[in-house]
Amino acid sequence: MKSLRAISKHTRHTLLYWFGRAAFALIPLLPRGAGLLLFGLLGDLAFLIPHREKRLTVEHLRFIFGSSWPEKKIRGTARRVYRSLGKNTFDAIKLRSMTDEAFNRIVRHSDLTELRAAVNEGRGVFAITAHLGCFEMLLQFVARHGMPCFAIGRKMFDPRIESLVRTLRSGPGIDYLNRDDSTRGVIRLLKEGKVFGVLIDQDIRAEGIFGTFLGQRAFTVSGPMKAAMRLKVPAFVFTTARRPDNSHYISISPRLAFADTGDFESDLERNVQAANDVISAAIMQSPEQWVWMHSRWRQQPETPQ
Repeated sequence: MKSLRAISKHTRHTLLYWFGRAAFALIPLLPRGAGLLLFGLLGDLAFLIPHREKRLTVEHLRFIFGSSWPEKKIRGTARRVYRSLGKNTFDAIKLRSMTDEAFNRIVRHSDLTELRAAVNEGRGVFAITAHLGCFEMLLQFVARHGMPCFAIGRKMFDPRIESLVRTLRSGPGIDYLNRDDSTRGVIRLLKEGKVFGVLIDQDIRAEGIFGTFLGQRAFTVSGPMKAAMRLKVPAFVFTTARRPDNSHYISISPRLAFADTGDFESDLERNVQAANDVISAAIMQSPEQWVWMHSRWRQQPETPQ
């Protein structure tokens, strides 16, 4: 017999699944202005309800900004985090249904010349990014600009919700692989010259190193950078943020100049830190658009460095 806790968890997943199904069906039909207003209000409502993620959002903002921001600003930013999540959830789905012309009116970007040149080398490209702004539309952006791309994801807690995520992260010119059987697939798709989108801004169970993130020691996933170095695949850092007019701006860093001193582990740390620095700077510019509810600083090195 299922425990009450298990039943409750299943019920939450079911509600989330049907909310997602409804969102995929209704969002393409809503005018963008009205949809952003509605989902922004839903984000405000989510913030008003006491829950663990809200508490962590406030705690983490206080951890980084507590010495320089008053409490009122910290809590105000936490609320805007949830409003941004609501709007970005809407746009992640809405932008998928738009024509290229409409998409490009809303999604602006830095120069693509260096990125296109790297893609044309034919070895693939690592697009290193973060859970900042409407990051879910980055694969759409790359594919719509004529550069086939792919991402990988872990098996999720509920196959129904995983199917929604797979739908969101798939489309013309986009492949989505399962993490469990991805190694050969990743190498194959890179050899086909595709852009590999990877998120490195969360503390997850994966190979990683300790570096600095937003000024604090943090465990950072290093596998993508290690692969880029060993395979000699070009890498860039992508960040995106919503602007006051509700357009999005995607910043693409210059091609990362990998440290190559002959000490691979030391070079790896320096290269991962270079990516962390770009992401941290982007978050500092738009702190209300990052996922502060994640336990980014959960792991710490045994000996302070």
